[in-house]
Amino acid sequence: DAIRSKLSSLELMNQIGLMIPLTEVVDIVEVNSTPTIMHKDLKRVINVIAETDNVSQVYPLLAARAKMQEYFADKYEIKTAAISTYMFDLELTDKKTGETFLLRWDGEMKVTLDTFRDLGAAFIAALVLIFFLLVIYYKSFALSGIILGGSFLSLIGVIWGHWVADLVTTHTFFLTATSLIGFIALMGISSRNSLLLIDYAMGLIREQNMEKKRAIASASATRAIPIFLTAVAIILGSALLAGDPIFGGLGVALISGTVAAVFVSLLFVPVLMDNTKAIPENSGKTKESDTTETLN
Repeated sequence: DAIRSKLSSLELMNQIGLMIPLTEVVDIVEVNSTPTIMHKDLKRVINVIAETDNVSQVYPLLAARAKMQEYFADKYEIKTAAISTYMFDLELTDKKTGETFLLRWDGEMKVTLDTFRDLGAAFIAALVLIFFLLVIYYKSFALSGIILGGSFLSLIGVIWGHWVADLVTTHTFFLTATSLIGFIALMGISSRNSLLLIDYAMGLIREQNMEKKRAIASASATRAIPIFLTAVAIILGSALLAGDPIFGGLGVALISGTVAAVFVSLLFVPVLMDNTKAIPENSGKTKESDTTETLN
């Protein structure tokens, strides 16, 4: 009766713009229907669907998972499902009959886990490739480690940027798949900044026989302008993405990560350069003074 009354209270707009009750168009009749039996991979399934409101799907998922473990604990043996399934899945075994049920989280959660898994693998592959390319170029594990260390520190800016964006925006701002794309892009941006400093400093030491500390200071001062200009260009370009509902994570990641990369490149990397033996104190050359002989 409650459902019938709710349906009867619905109104529709007719062709002349007047609102009329739904009951003037249709008759509400209660009938018996045959239930639909759902299957997936030749196994019977029951789908339970829900929507989350202004919160990441992982939090209600964990809350529902904990409640289900508590509710079914008396009649079922509960354990985490096999590694072939997803990390949140549960396997329930009836204590009396031994029948096994699989509780699997699908939909947006599955898409999120798949995306994070694939982009995480791409991120690790990018790290390995960048590191070995740097080792081949510099023939030094120490310098390659300095560059990657600076890149990792700049990624802290991405987390900070998302936290700030969540505070200043009206809607909840999440770390999304596009944010992970920003992570991967920032590895190249931050590595480039460090490369500029190291190459310039080593060039001064090699060609001008400049003392190590002075060469690092000169390289930091000289290459600061190109680094700042590149950062400004990236920030201005990424600002157009920051407000997009899909690519907003990428925009915020590039903006905040680039700001962090500038500070890391000009403050952290020079300190490590000064403390590594991979960069020589000088080129080993001695300056020859010109002598003028006067013949009488």
